[in-house]
Amino acid sequence: MKLFIKGVIEVGIFIDDIPANLQGLLEIVGEDKFDQIVRYYGGEKVYIPTYNTLIKPSRNRDIIKRYNGVNAGILGREYNITANQVKRIANI
Repeated sequence: MKLFIKGVIEVGIFIDDIPANLQGLLEIVGEDKFDQIVRYYGGEKVYIPTYNTLIKPSRNRDIIKRYNGVNAGILGREYNITANQVKRIANI
């Protein structure tokens, strides 16, 4: 597969030119977005948090909103955490 990275001069870059660990990213975001990512973050070390890390603040807000003092077990099962964790989150 040959793709083109946009620039002043169109250059042909082959999929094999892209490091194996980034080829999945190319497939997910497509050529145009991959080009933007490479230009913006090229040479940088970029940390991508896990999905659970990203959703934790939203989860915690929901727990705080829904916790009524007696439903820690129910919320814990729903969010796959312990009742004690629910109580700690709700008391922040």
